[in-house]
Order: sequence, then C-alpha cells, then structure tokens
Amino acid sequence: MKLRTYRKGSGAAHVNVTPLIDVVMCLIIFYLMVGHLAAGRSSSINLPTSTTGRPADKAGPIVINVGVDEKSGDSVVLIGTERVLESQLPTILKGMSEISPDSEVQIRADRSLGYGKVAPVLAACRDAGLLSVKLVAAKGGKKPL
Repeated sequence: MKLRTYRKGSGAAHVNVTPLIDVVMCLIIFYLMVGHLAAGRSSSINLPTSTTGRPADKAGPIVINVGVDEKSGDSVVLIGTERVLESQLPTILKGMSEISPDSEVQIRADRSLGYGKVAPVLAACRDAGLLSVKLVAAKGGKKPL
C-alpha cells in the first residue's frame, strides 16, 4: 500500500480579508460622521407641531437650538452643539453673516418656551443681517378645519 505524501504549500485556500477590512472601516467612518452631524439637531428639544409647511431645501444651515435647562428651568441657546450666552449671540451671528451672508438660519425652540425667550434670538439674527430665518416645527398635530 502506497502512503500519500502532502506538500506544505497545498493546504486550504487563503482568503484575502483586506477588501473586507477596507469596507468596514469606510462604514465606521461614515457612521461617525453622520452621528456628529446629527448631534447638532439634538432630539432633546420638544418641537411644536404643525400640519403645514415644507421641508428645508438648503443643505448646511446654521442651526440655533433654544432649549430649557433641566436644572434651573432657564432658556439655553446652542449654536450647533456649542452653548452660547445670549449676550454673545449678536457678535457670533454677525461673524457668520460676514462669512456667508445668504446663509439660512433654522431656529429650533422648545414648545414649552414663551415667545419672549425666542424673540432675542430672532432680533440677533435680524441685527446680524441674516435674511433667511426659519422656525422649525415637527410634522404632525391636528388638521385645520
């Protein structure tokens, strides 16, 4: 009886995992970037609802969040994810309007805030020369009669 002889190089096929690693790394980077961009539109703000309106048509607007501080109950102004004092707001918006005067500004205000808390933000946008200011609302609510 003849014994089989095995050569060292004739083993199982090798799988090249380099393309798989490349694809996984691209997916990780994509989800990190999307998560960072979505952080500016924080979901902790309880937006008012509206049955009318249209979706935003420009990409990359300046997002100003006006929320309620959970500890003190006072209003908090955030540009993107950065907390801003109300007194600093006109200066910051003036700088943004000089860079891009036709920028769209989206103001996301909590529904529990009164207009008096949102009015200084609107006035700062007007004083900075920003022409396209929109108040954001969530889609829903009761249909008008």
